[in-house]
Amino acid sequence: MKKLKSLLRQLIGRSKQQSLTIDIVTPTIDGQCVIGWYFTSEVSSLAIADKEGIEIPGKQIDIERQDVEASTGQSAKGFQLTVKTNKSLSELNLLAKQTNGQIYTIPLTSALVDEHLGPIHSTATGSIAGCFELGVITGKYLFLAGWLIDDRQATEFVISNGRTNIVKTKNQFLRFRRADVAEPFGRNYVDSAGILLLCELSDDATFDSEKPLFVNISLKDGDTSVKVDQIYCDEPPMQSARRILNSWNPLNPHHIQNSDIVAKPLQSLYARQRNVSTQRYDFGVATDNPEVSFVIPLYGRFDFMQYQISHFERAGYAQNCEIIYVVDDPKIAAKTLRLAQKLSRMFKQSFSVLVLGENVGFGPANNIGVRHAKADKLILMNSDVLPSSADWFERMLTPLNDETTGIVGARLLFEDRAIQHDGMAPMTISEYPGLLFNDHPYKGWPEKLSPHASTLSECALVTAACWAVKKADFISLGGFDPIYVLGDFEDSDLCLKMLKNGKKNYICRDAVLFHLERQSQNLVDEGKWKHSVTIINAITYNKRWKAELEKIRESEEVA
Repeated sequence: MKKLKSLLRQLIGRSKQQSLTIDIVTPTIDGQCVIGWYFTSEVSSLAIADKEGIEIPGKQIDIERQDVEASTGQSAKGFQLTVKTNKSLSELNLLAKQTNGQIYTIPLTSALVDEHLGPIHSTATGSIAGCFELGVITGKYLFLAGWLIDDRQATEFVISNGRTNIVKTKNQFLRFRRADVAEPFGRNYVDSAGILLLCELSDDATFDSEKPLFVNISLKDGDTSVKVDQIYCDEPPMQSARRILNSWNPLNPHHIQNSDIVAKPLQSLYARQRNVSTQRYDFGVATDNPEVSFVIPLYGRFDFMQYQISHFERAGYAQNCEIIYVVDDPKIAAKTLRLAQKLSRMFKQSFSVLVLGENVGFGPANNIGVRHAKADKLILMNSDVLPSSADWFERMLTPLNDETTGIVGARLLFEDRAIQHDGMAPMTISEYPGLLFNDHPYKGWPEKLSPHASTLSECALVTAACWAVKKADFISLGGFDPIYVLGDFEDSDLCLKMLKNGKKNYICRDAVLFHLERQSQNLVDEGKWKHSVTIINAITYNKRWKAELEKIRESEEVA
Protein backbone atom coordinates (compact mmCIF):
# COMPACT_ATOMS: atom_id res chain seq x y z
CA MET A 1 0.00 0.00 0.00
CA LYS A 2 2.85 2.41 0.82
CA LYS A 3 4.42 1.71 -2.56
CA LEU A 4 1.10 2.37 -4.29
CA LYS A 5 0.61 5.66 -2.44
CA SER A 6 4.15 6.66 -3.33
CA LEU A 7 3.52 5.89 -7.00
CA LEU A 8 0.25 7.82 -6.90
CA ARG A 9 2.04 10.87 -5.53
CA GLN A 10 4.61 10.61 -8.31
CA LEU A 11 1.96 10.21 -10.97
CA ILE A 12 -0.09 13.07 -9.62
CA GLY A 13 2.98 15.25 -9.67
CA ARG A 14 3.65 14.40 -13.31
CA SER A 15 0.06 14.80 -14.43
CA LYS A 16 -0.30 18.52 -13.70
CA GLN A 17 0.00 19.43 -17.36
CA GLN A 18 -3.34 17.76 -17.93
CA SER A 19 -4.93 20.90 -16.45
CA LEU A 20 -3.67 22.88 -19.47
CA THR A 21 -3.34 21.96 -23.13
CA ILE A 22 -1.63 23.92 -25.89
CA ASP A 23 -3.49 23.26 -29.15
CA ILE A 24 -1.13 25.15 -31.44
CA VAL A 25 1.61 27.79 -31.58
CA THR A 26 1.31 30.17 -34.52
CA PRO A 27 4.08 32.57 -35.66
CA THR A 28 2.94 36.16 -36.18
CA ILE A 29 4.64 38.96 -38.08
CA ASP A 30 6.33 40.23 -34.92
CA GLY A 31 6.06 37.42 -32.37
CA GLN A 32 4.17 34.30 -31.35
CA CYS A 33 0.54 33.34 -30.65
CA VAL A 34 -0.27 30.44 -28.31
CA ILE A 35 -3.75 28.91 -28.43
CA GLY A 36 -5.13 26.31 -26.01
CA TRP A 37 -7.35 25.72 -22.99
CA TYR A 38 -7.15 25.11 -19.23
CA PHE A 39 -9.28 24.01 -16.28
CA THR A 40 -10.33 27.12 -14.37
CA SER A 41 -10.28 25.22 -11.08
CA GLU A 42 -6.57 24.47 -11.49
CA VAL A 43 -5.01 27.35 -13.44
CA SER A 44 -5.37 31.01 -12.44
CA SER A 45 -3.18 32.88 -14.94
CA LEU A 46 -0.90 32.47 -17.96
CA ALA A 47 2.18 34.23 -19.30
CA ILE A 48 4.97 33.74 -21.84
CA ALA A 49 8.53 34.09 -20.57
CA ASP A 50 12.05 33.68 -21.89
CA LYS A 51 14.55 31.08 -20.69
CA GLU A 52 15.56 33.34 -17.80
CA GLY A 53 11.97 33.45 -16.58
CA ILE A 54 11.42 37.10 -17.55
CA GLU A 55 7.79 37.53 -18.60
CA ILE A 56 7.07 39.14 -21.98
CA PRO A 57 4.10 41.54 -22.06
CA GLY A 58 1.28 40.17 -24.17
CA LYS A 59 -2.43 40.19 -24.89
CA GLN A 60 -4.75 37.37 -23.80
CA ILE A 61 -8.19 36.75 -25.30
CA ASP A 62 -10.49 34.30 -23.48
CA ILE A 63 -12.51 31.81 -25.53
CA GLU A 64 -15.45 29.62 -24.53
CA ARG A 65 -14.55 25.93 -24.70
CA GLN A 66 -17.84 24.11 -24.29
CA ASP A 67 -16.32 21.10 -26.08
CA VAL A 68 -13.82 20.67 -23.26
CA GLU A 69 -16.46 21.10 -20.56
CA ALA A 70 -18.82 18.62 -22.25
CA SER A 71 -16.06 16.04 -22.67
CA THR A 72 -14.44 16.36 -19.23
CA GLY A 73 -17.25 17.54 -16.97
CA GLN A 74 -15.01 20.33 -15.65
CA SER A 75 -15.16 24.09 -16.03
CA ALA A 76 -12.68 25.14 -18.72
CA LYS A 77 -11.63 28.24 -20.61
CA GLY A 78 -9.88 28.65 -23.93
CA PHE A 79 -7.17 31.23 -24.49
CA GLN A 80 -5.31 33.04 -27.25
CA LEU A 81 -2.11 34.56 -25.89
CA THR A 82 -0.10 36.82 -28.22
CA VAL A 83 3.30 38.41 -27.53
CA LYS A 84 5.63 40.62 -29.55
CA THR A 85 9.17 39.25 -29.46
CA ASN A 86 12.12 38.56 -31.72
CA LYS A 87 13.15 35.53 -29.65
CA SER A 88 12.96 32.13 -31.30
CA LEU A 89 10.46 29.49 -30.22
CA SER A 90 13.19 27.49 -28.46
CA GLU A 91 13.82 30.49 -26.18
CA LEU A 92 10.21 30.77 -24.97
CA ASN A 93 8.10 29.00 -22.34
CA LEU A 94 4.46 29.17 -21.30
CA LEU A 95 4.10 29.81 -17.57
CA ALA A 96 0.92 28.54 -15.92
CA LYS A 97 0.19 29.69 -12.39
CA GLN A 98 -1.79 27.10 -10.43
CA THR A 99 -4.63 28.05 -8.12
CA ASN A 100 -2.47 26.65 -5.30
CA GLY A 101 0.21 29.23 -6.09
CA GLN A 102 2.67 26.90 -7.83
CA ILE A 103 3.96 27.67 -11.33
CA TYR A 104 4.86 25.11 -13.93
CA THR A 105 6.62 25.66 -17.23
CA ILE A 106 5.85 24.30 -20.69
CA PRO A 107 8.42 24.85 -23.49
CA LEU A 108 6.68 26.22 -26.57
CA THR A 109 8.77 23.86 -28.72
CA SER A 110 6.81 20.97 -27.17
CA ALA A 111 3.62 22.21 -28.81
CA LEU A 112 2.42 21.78 -32.36
CA VAL A 113 3.52 24.72 -34.49
CA ASP A 114 1.42 25.88 -37.42
CA GLU A 115 4.36 26.11 -39.77
CA HIS A 116 2.54 27.77 -42.67
CA LEU A 117 1.15 30.91 -41.06
CA GLY A 118 4.39 32.74 -40.46
CA PRO A 119 6.16 35.08 -42.88
CA ILE A 120 7.78 33.25 -45.81
CA HIS A 121 11.58 33.23 -45.72
CA SER A 122 14.09 31.39 -47.88
CA THR A 123 16.99 29.29 -46.58
CA ALA A 124 18.24 28.26 -50.02
CA THR A 125 21.87 28.98 -50.96
CA GLY A 126 21.65 28.89 -54.74
CA SER A 127 19.74 30.41 -57.63
CA ILE A 128 16.41 29.09 -56.35
CA ALA A 129 14.34 30.04 -53.30
CA GLY A 130 12.95 27.63 -50.72
CA CYS A 131 12.76 26.47 -47.14
CA PHE A 132 12.05 23.18 -45.41
CA GLU A 133 10.08 24.47 -42.44
CA LEU A 134 10.09 21.30 -40.43
CA GLY A 135 11.40 17.76 -40.29
CA VAL A 136 9.96 14.91 -38.21
CA ILE A 137 12.01 11.81 -37.41
CA THR A 138 9.99 8.64 -36.84
CA GLY A 139 11.98 5.43 -36.56
CA LYS A 140 13.86 4.92 -39.83
CA TYR A 141 12.18 7.80 -41.67
CA LEU A 142 12.74 11.54 -41.95
CA PHE A 143 9.69 13.48 -43.13
CA LEU A 144 10.20 17.04 -44.42
CA ALA A 145 7.68 19.73 -45.34
CA GLY A 146 8.30 23.14 -46.91
CA TRP A 147 8.27 25.05 -50.18
CA LEU A 148 10.51 25.38 -53.20
CA ILE A 149 10.61 27.88 -56.09
CA ASP A 150 12.65 26.03 -58.71
CA ASP A 151 10.45 25.85 -61.84
CA ARG A 152 10.24 22.10 -61.10
CA GLN A 153 13.93 21.66 -61.87
CA ALA A 154 14.68 19.48 -58.83
CA THR A 155 15.40 15.87 -59.74
CA GLU A 156 16.96 14.46 -56.57
CA PHE A 157 17.16 15.33 -52.87
CA VAL A 158 19.96 14.26 -50.53
CA ILE A 159 19.92 14.97 -46.79
CA SER A 160 23.16 15.99 -45.09
CA ASN A 161 24.05 16.79 -41.51
CA GLY A 162 26.80 19.08 -42.75
CA ARG A 163 29.37 16.29 -42.92
CA THR A 164 27.85 13.17 -44.46
CA ASN A 165 24.73 12.07 -46.27
CA ILE A 166 22.26 10.29 -44.00
CA VAL A 167 19.73 8.79 -46.41
CA LYS A 168 19.61 5.20 -47.55
CA THR A 169 17.45 5.19 -50.69
CA LYS A 170 16.10 7.54 -53.34
CA ASN A 171 13.59 9.89 -51.76
CA GLN A 172 9.87 10.24 -52.48
CA PHE A 173 8.48 13.75 -52.88
CA LEU A 174 5.14 15.39 -53.55
CA ARG A 175 4.47 18.87 -54.94
CA PHE A 176 1.33 20.67 -53.81
CA ARG A 177 -0.40 24.05 -53.67
CA ARG A 178 0.91 26.69 -51.24
CA ALA A 179 -1.27 29.79 -51.49
CA ASP A 180 0.80 31.56 -48.82
CA VAL A 181 3.78 31.60 -51.22
CA ALA A 182 1.79 33.64 -53.72
CA GLU A 183 2.33 37.06 -52.13
CA PRO A 184 6.15 37.16 -52.12
CA PHE A 185 6.79 35.05 -55.24
CA GLY A 186 3.79 35.47 -57.52
CA ARG A 187 0.86 33.35 -58.60
CA ASN A 188 2.85 31.43 -61.20
CA TYR A 189 4.55 29.44 -58.44
CA VAL A 190 1.62 28.71 -56.13
CA ASP A 191 0.52 25.37 -57.58
CA SER A 192 3.95 23.74 -57.32
CA ALA A 193 5.60 25.60 -54.45
CA GLY A 194 4.67 23.26 -51.61
CA ILE A 195 6.75 20.13 -51.17
CA LEU A 196 6.64 17.05 -48.95
CA LEU A 197 9.71 14.83 -48.87
CA LEU A 198 10.15 11.36 -47.36
CA CYS A 199 13.63 9.94 -46.75
CA GLU A 200 14.66 6.54 -45.45
CA LEU A 201 17.56 7.08 -43.10
CA SER A 202 20.80 5.18 -43.35
CA ASP A 203 21.55 2.70 -40.57
CA ASP A 204 24.32 4.87 -39.16
CA ALA A 205 22.46 8.18 -39.41
CA THR A 206 23.09 10.47 -36.44
CA PHE A 207 21.62 13.81 -35.43
CA ASP A 208 22.88 16.65 -33.33
CA SER A 209 20.04 18.92 -32.16
CA GLU A 210 22.49 21.82 -32.03
CA LYS A 211 23.51 21.46 -35.68
CA PRO A 212 21.31 22.02 -38.74
CA LEU A 213 20.28 19.62 -41.47
CA PHE A 214 20.53 20.52 -45.14
CA VAL A 215 18.66 19.26 -48.20
CA ASN A 216 21.09 19.16 -51.11
CA ILE A 217 19.09 19.41 -54.32
CA SER A 218 20.21 18.28 -57.78
CA LEU A 219 18.88 20.66 -60.45
CA LYS A 220 18.95 20.43 -64.21
CA ASP A 221 21.47 23.26 -64.37
CA GLY A 222 23.40 22.76 -61.14
CA ASP A 223 23.06 22.02 -57.43
CA THR A 224 21.81 24.00 -54.45
CA SER A 225 21.25 23.54 -50.72
CA VAL A 226 18.24 24.32 -48.52
CA LYS A 227 18.36 24.39 -44.74
CA VAL A 228 15.78 22.62 -42.54
CA ASP A 229 14.37 25.13 -40.05
CA GLN A 230 13.34 22.77 -37.25
CA ILE A 231 13.75 19.04 -36.57
CA TYR A 232 11.30 17.25 -34.25
CA CYS A 233 12.29 13.93 -32.70
CA ASP A 234 11.22 11.82 -29.70
CA GLU A 235 8.07 13.84 -29.02
CA PRO A 236 4.61 12.33 -28.21
CA PRO A 237 3.37 10.26 -31.19
CA MET A 238 0.11 12.19 -31.58
CA GLN A 239 2.01 15.47 -31.81
CA SER A 240 4.34 14.11 -34.49
CA ALA A 241 1.33 12.74 -36.38
CA ARG A 242 -0.24 16.19 -36.46
CA ARG A 243 2.94 17.77 -37.78
CA ILE A 244 3.25 15.18 -40.55
CA LEU A 245 -0.36 15.55 -41.66
CA ASN A 246 -0.45 19.35 -41.51
CA SER A 247 0.23 19.75 -45.27
CA TRP A 248 -1.29 16.53 -46.63
CA ASN A 249 -4.68 17.00 -48.29
CA PRO A 250 -6.92 13.88 -48.30
CA LEU A 251 -9.32 15.52 -50.78
CA ASN A 252 -6.60 15.89 -53.42
CA PRO A 253 -6.37 12.77 -55.67
CA HIS A 254 -2.66 13.46 -56.24
CA HIS A 255 -2.09 13.39 -52.47
CA ILE A 256 -4.10 10.14 -52.20
CA GLN A 257 -1.93 8.55 -54.89
CA ASN A 258 1.18 9.57 -52.95
CA SER A 259 -0.14 8.66 -49.52
CA ASP A 260 2.97 6.61 -48.68
CA ILE A 261 4.82 9.88 -48.08
CA VAL A 262 2.80 10.37 -44.90
CA ALA A 263 1.67 6.78 -44.27
CA LYS A 264 5.15 5.31 -43.88
CA PRO A 265 6.38 7.72 -41.17
CA LEU A 266 3.03 7.55 -39.35
CA GLN A 267 3.02 3.77 -39.31
CA SER A 268 6.66 3.69 -38.25
CA LEU A 269 5.81 6.12 -35.47
CA TYR A 270 3.07 3.91 -33.98
CA ALA A 271 4.41 0.45 -34.81
CA ARG A 272 7.47 1.07 -32.66
CA GLN A 273 5.29 1.77 -29.62
CA ARG A 274 4.30 -1.87 -29.07
CA ASN A 275 6.79 -2.66 -26.29
CA VAL A 276 6.01 0.14 -23.86
CA SER A 277 6.53 0.07 -20.12
CA THR A 278 3.52 -1.42 -18.33
CA GLN A 279 2.65 -1.44 -14.64
CA ARG A 280 -0.18 -3.64 -13.33
CA TYR A 281 -2.28 -2.89 -10.23
CA ASP A 282 -4.77 -5.46 -8.90
CA PHE A 283 -7.77 -4.40 -6.84
CA GLY A 284 -9.84 -6.88 -4.83
CA VAL A 285 -9.42 -10.64 -4.55
CA ALA A 286 -9.04 -12.01 -8.08
CA THR A 287 -9.78 -15.59 -9.14
CA ASP A 288 -6.81 -17.69 -10.29
CA ASN A 289 -8.73 -19.36 -13.14
CA PRO A 290 -11.14 -16.82 -14.60
CA GLU A 291 -13.88 -17.94 -16.94
CA VAL A 292 -13.47 -14.82 -19.12
CA SER A 293 -11.02 -11.93 -19.30
CA PHE A 294 -12.45 -8.47 -20.08
CA VAL A 295 -10.01 -6.07 -21.77
CA ILE A 296 -11.14 -2.42 -21.65
CA PRO A 297 -8.86 0.42 -22.85
CA LEU A 298 -9.13 3.84 -21.19
CA TYR A 299 -8.26 7.03 -23.00
CA GLY A 300 -9.27 10.51 -21.84
CA ARG A 301 -12.48 9.47 -20.08
CA PHE A 302 -11.71 7.25 -17.09
CA ASP A 303 -14.99 7.88 -15.24
CA PHE A 304 -16.82 5.22 -17.30
CA MET A 305 -14.96 2.64 -15.21
CA GLN A 306 -17.21 3.50 -12.27
CA TYR A 307 -20.42 2.73 -14.19
CA GLN A 308 -19.09 -0.51 -15.63
CA ILE A 309 -17.79 -1.82 -12.29
CA SER A 310 -21.12 -0.89 -10.69
CA HIS A 311 -22.97 -2.91 -13.34
CA PHE A 312 -20.66 -5.92 -13.01
CA GLU A 313 -21.23 -5.88 -9.25
CA ARG A 314 -25.03 -5.73 -9.56
CA ALA A 315 -25.32 -8.25 -12.38
CA GLY A 316 -23.08 -10.81 -10.68
CA TYR A 317 -21.97 -12.69 -13.80
CA ALA A 318 -18.44 -11.26 -13.65
CA GLN A 319 -17.56 -12.65 -10.21
CA ASN A 320 -15.46 -15.39 -11.79
CA CYS A 321 -14.05 -13.08 -14.46
CA GLU A 322 -10.91 -11.03 -14.84
CA ILE A 323 -11.49 -7.36 -15.68
CA ILE A 324 -8.47 -5.50 -17.05
CA TYR A 325 -8.54 -1.76 -17.68
CA VAL A 326 -5.68 -0.56 -19.89
CA VAL A 327 -4.81 3.10 -19.29
CA ASP A 328 -3.61 4.28 -22.70
CA ASP A 329 -3.15 7.88 -21.58
CA PRO A 330 -0.41 8.72 -19.06
CA LYS A 331 -2.09 12.04 -18.28
CA ILE A 332 -5.02 10.28 -16.59
CA ALA A 333 -2.99 7.56 -14.82
CA ALA A 334 -3.01 9.17 -11.37
CA LYS A 335 -6.72 9.99 -11.40
CA THR A 336 -7.58 6.53 -12.74
CA LEU A 337 -5.66 4.80 -9.95
CA ARG A 338 -7.24 7.10 -7.40
CA LEU A 339 -10.72 6.20 -8.71
CA ALA A 340 -9.76 2.51 -8.77
CA GLN A 341 -8.88 2.65 -5.07
CA LYS A 342 -12.22 4.26 -4.33
CA LEU A 343 -14.12 1.63 -6.34
CA SER A 344 -12.26 -1.22 -4.66
CA ARG A 345 -13.60 0.03 -1.31
CA MET A 346 -17.13 0.42 -2.67
CA PHE A 347 -17.49 -2.90 -4.52
CA LYS A 348 -16.44 -6.51 -4.07
CA GLN A 349 -15.89 -6.99 -7.80
CA SER A 350 -12.17 -7.49 -8.43
CA PHE A 351 -10.45 -5.77 -11.34
CA SER A 352 -6.99 -4.73 -12.53
CA VAL A 353 -5.51 -1.58 -14.03
CA LEU A 354 -2.61 -1.61 -16.49
CA VAL A 355 -0.84 1.75 -16.75
CA LEU A 356 1.04 2.21 -20.03
CA GLY A 357 4.08 4.45 -20.14
CA GLU A 358 2.83 6.22 -23.28
CA ASN A 359 -0.17 6.48 -25.57
CA VAL A 360 -0.07 3.64 -28.11
CA GLY A 361 -3.55 3.76 -29.66
CA PHE A 362 -6.63 1.54 -29.47
CA GLY A 363 -5.28 -1.59 -31.18
CA PRO A 364 -1.94 -1.90 -29.39
CA ALA A 365 -3.60 -1.08 -26.03
CA ASN A 366 -5.95 -4.05 -26.53
CA ASN A 367 -3.03 -6.25 -27.57
CA ILE A 368 -1.17 -5.43 -24.36
CA GLY A 369 -4.27 -6.15 -22.29
CA VAL A 370 -4.74 -9.51 -24.01
CA ARG A 371 -1.14 -10.49 -23.25
CA HIS A 372 -1.94 -9.97 -19.54
CA ALA A 373 -5.25 -11.88 -19.73
CA LYS A 374 -5.44 -15.27 -17.98
CA ALA A 375 -8.68 -16.71 -19.43
CA ASP A 376 -9.11 -18.67 -22.65
CA LYS A 377 -12.08 -16.52 -23.65
CA LEU A 378 -11.95 -12.75 -24.09
CA ILE A 379 -14.45 -9.94 -24.14
CA LEU A 380 -12.98 -6.81 -25.68
CA MET A 381 -15.07 -3.83 -24.68
CA ASN A 382 -14.87 -0.06 -25.03
CA SER A 383 -15.04 1.93 -21.82
CA ASP A 384 -18.15 3.75 -23.11
CA VAL A 385 -20.10 0.51 -23.65
CA LEU A 386 -22.63 -0.18 -20.88
CA PRO A 387 -24.67 -3.43 -20.75
CA SER A 388 -28.44 -3.00 -20.77
CA SER A 389 -29.01 -6.25 -18.84
CA ALA A 390 -27.16 -9.34 -17.64
CA ASP A 391 -28.23 -11.81 -20.34
CA TRP A 392 -25.87 -10.44 -23.01
CA PHE A 393 -22.89 -12.08 -21.35
CA GLU A 394 -23.87 -15.73 -21.78
CA ARG A 395 -25.41 -15.14 -25.20
CA MET A 396 -22.15 -13.79 -26.61
CA LEU A 397 -19.97 -16.46 -25.02
CA THR A 398 -22.00 -19.54 -25.99
CA PRO A 399 -21.08 -19.41 -29.73
CA LEU A 400 -17.38 -19.58 -28.79
CA ASN A 401 -17.91 -23.20 -27.74
CA ASP A 402 -18.00 -24.04 -31.46
CA GLU A 403 -14.49 -24.37 -32.89
CA THR A 404 -15.59 -22.80 -36.18
CA THR A 405 -16.58 -19.54 -34.46
CA GLY A 406 -14.19 -16.63 -34.83
CA ILE A 407 -15.56 -13.34 -33.49
CA VAL A 408 -18.94 -12.61 -31.91
CA GLY A 409 -20.26 -9.05 -31.87
CA ALA A 410 -23.28 -7.51 -30.15
CA ARG A 411 -26.13 -5.16 -31.01
CA LEU A 412 -25.19 -1.72 -29.71
CA LEU A 413 -27.67 1.08 -29.10
CA PHE A 414 -27.52 4.78 -28.41
CA GLU A 415 -28.94 5.87 -25.07
CA ASP A 416 -32.34 6.58 -26.72
CA ARG A 417 -32.40 2.96 -27.99
CA ALA A 418 -31.65 3.94 -31.58
CA ILE A 419 -29.27 1.57 -33.37
CA GLN A 420 -25.59 2.42 -33.15
CA HIS A 421 -24.23 -0.90 -34.46
CA ASP A 422 -26.06 -3.82 -36.03
CA GLY A 423 -23.15 -5.18 -38.05
CA MET A 424 -20.84 -3.46 -40.54
CA ALA A 425 -20.77 -3.44 -44.34
CA PRO A 426 -18.42 -1.98 -46.99
CA MET A 427 -19.55 1.32 -48.53
CA THR A 428 -18.29 3.98 -50.93
CA ILE A 429 -17.97 7.74 -50.32
CA SER A 430 -18.22 10.04 -53.33
CA GLU A 431 -15.29 12.22 -52.20
CA TYR A 432 -12.96 9.20 -52.25
CA PRO A 433 -13.65 7.16 -55.39
CA GLY A 434 -12.11 3.71 -55.39
CA LEU A 435 -11.95 3.38 -51.59
CA LEU A 436 -14.29 1.27 -49.47
CA PHE A 437 -15.14 2.34 -45.92
CA ASN A 438 -17.03 0.70 -43.05
CA ASP A 439 -20.72 1.48 -42.92
CA HIS A 440 -23.07 0.82 -39.99
CA PRO A 441 -26.35 0.01 -41.78
CA TYR A 442 -29.50 1.28 -40.02
CA LYS A 443 -27.50 3.46 -37.69
CA GLY A 444 -29.86 5.91 -36.01
CA TRP A 445 -32.96 3.81 -36.72
CA PRO A 446 -35.22 2.87 -33.80
CA GLU A 447 -34.32 -0.61 -32.64
CA LYS A 448 -37.81 -1.95 -33.37
CA LEU A 449 -37.46 -0.96 -37.06
CA SER A 450 -34.36 -3.08 -37.66
CA PRO A 451 -35.03 -5.61 -40.45
CA HIS A 452 -32.88 -8.14 -38.60
CA ALA A 453 -34.31 -10.58 -36.08
CA SER A 454 -32.90 -10.52 -32.56
CA THR A 455 -30.98 -13.75 -33.02
CA LEU A 456 -27.46 -15.00 -33.68
CA SER A 457 -26.53 -14.42 -37.35
CA GLU A 458 -23.41 -14.73 -39.47
CA CYS A 459 -21.87 -11.32 -40.08
CA ALA A 460 -18.53 -10.78 -41.79
CA LEU A 461 -17.67 -7.49 -40.07
CA VAL A 462 -18.48 -6.44 -36.48
CA THR A 463 -17.15 -3.55 -34.43
CA ALA A 464 -14.58 -4.22 -31.71
CA ALA A 465 -16.49 -1.89 -29.37
CA CYS A 466 -17.79 -5.19 -27.96
CA TRP A 467 -16.34 -8.53 -29.02
CA ALA A 468 -16.20 -12.06 -27.70
CA VAL A 469 -13.27 -14.05 -29.08
CA LYS A 470 -10.99 -16.90 -28.04
CA LYS A 471 -7.61 -15.73 -26.83
CA ALA A 472 -5.80 -18.36 -28.89
CA ASP A 473 -7.47 -17.13 -32.10
CA PHE A 474 -6.76 -13.49 -31.32
CA ILE A 475 -3.07 -14.16 -30.64
CA SER A 476 -2.60 -16.53 -33.58
CA LEU A 477 -3.71 -13.77 -35.96
CA GLY A 478 -1.37 -11.25 -34.36
CA GLY A 479 -4.07 -9.25 -32.57
CA PHE A 480 -4.90 -5.78 -33.84
CA ASP A 481 -2.41 -4.59 -36.45
CA PRO A 482 -0.69 -1.36 -35.25
CA ILE A 483 -0.32 -0.27 -38.86
CA TYR A 484 -3.76 1.34 -38.39
CA VAL A 485 -2.81 4.57 -36.65
CA LEU A 486 -4.79 5.57 -33.53
CA GLY A 487 -7.77 3.31 -34.18
CA ASP A 488 -9.66 2.85 -37.45
CA PHE A 489 -10.22 -0.35 -39.46
CA GLU A 490 -8.13 -2.57 -37.18
CA ASP A 491 -11.30 -4.40 -36.08
CA SER A 492 -12.64 -5.09 -39.58
CA ASP A 493 -9.09 -6.02 -40.63
CA LEU A 494 -9.00 -8.72 -37.94
CA CYS A 495 -12.52 -9.87 -38.88
CA LEU A 496 -11.30 -10.48 -42.43
CA LYS A 497 -8.20 -12.29 -41.18
CA MET A 498 -10.48 -14.54 -39.12
CA LEU A 499 -12.60 -15.36 -42.19
CA LYS A 500 -9.46 -16.05 -44.22
CA ASN A 501 -8.39 -18.43 -41.44
CA GLY A 502 -11.54 -20.51 -42.01
CA LYS A 503 -13.61 -19.21 -39.08
CA LYS A 504 -17.10 -17.64 -39.07
CA ASN A 505 -17.96 -14.30 -37.49
CA TYR A 506 -21.35 -13.62 -35.90
CA ILE A 507 -23.44 -10.81 -34.52
CA CYS A 508 -25.55 -11.69 -31.51
CA ARG A 509 -28.48 -9.30 -31.89
CA ASP A 510 -30.17 -10.55 -28.73
CA ALA A 511 -27.13 -9.38 -26.76
CA VAL A 512 -27.89 -5.68 -26.36
CA LEU A 513 -25.61 -3.00 -24.88
CA PHE A 514 -25.51 0.78 -24.97
CA HIS A 515 -22.62 2.50 -26.74
CA LEU A 516 -22.02 6.21 -26.23
CA GLU A 517 -19.72 6.07 -29.29
CA ARG A 518 -16.23 7.56 -29.09
CA GLN A 519 -16.87 9.47 -25.89
CA SER A 520 -13.49 8.21 -24.70
CA GLN A 521 -11.72 9.56 -27.80
CA ASN A 522 -13.48 12.74 -28.98
CA LEU A 523 -11.82 14.92 -26.37
CA VAL A 524 -11.18 18.41 -27.65
CA ASP A 525 -8.74 17.36 -30.33
CA GLU A 526 -10.89 16.79 -33.42
CA GLY A 527 -10.09 18.39 -36.73
CA LYS A 528 -8.44 17.94 -40.09
CA TRP A 529 -5.52 15.82 -38.96
CA LYS A 530 -7.73 13.11 -37.45
CA HIS A 531 -9.76 12.96 -40.65
CA SER A 532 -6.50 12.57 -42.55
CA VAL A 533 -5.51 9.67 -40.27
CA THR A 534 -8.81 7.94 -41.13
CA ILE A 535 -8.14 8.29 -44.86
CA ILE A 536 -4.57 6.97 -44.48
CA ASN A 537 -5.94 3.96 -42.61
CA ALA A 538 -8.64 3.47 -45.28
CA ILE A 539 -5.97 3.39 -48.00
CA THR A 540 -3.98 0.77 -46.05
CA TYR A 541 -7.15 -1.27 -45.48
CA ASN A 542 -8.13 -1.20 -49.17
CA LYS A 543 -4.65 -2.14 -50.37
CA ARG A 544 -4.92 -5.24 -48.21
CA TRP A 545 -8.59 -6.24 -48.54
CA LYS A 546 -10.21 -4.53 -51.56
CA ALA A 547 -11.04 -7.78 -53.40
CA GLU A 548 -12.59 -9.41 -50.32
CA LEU A 549 -14.57 -6.26 -49.50
CA GLU A 550 -16.00 -6.14 -53.02
CA LYS A 551 -17.21 -9.75 -52.64
CA ILE A 552 -18.88 -8.96 -49.31
CA ARG A 553 -20.54 -5.90 -50.84
CA GLU A 554 -21.82 -7.88 -53.82
CA SER A 555 -23.20 -10.67 -51.62
CA GLU A 556 -25.05 -8.18 -49.42
CA GLU A 557 -26.54 -6.43 -52.45
CA VAL A 558 -27.84 -9.78 -53.73
CA ALA A 559 -29.30 -10.61 -50.29
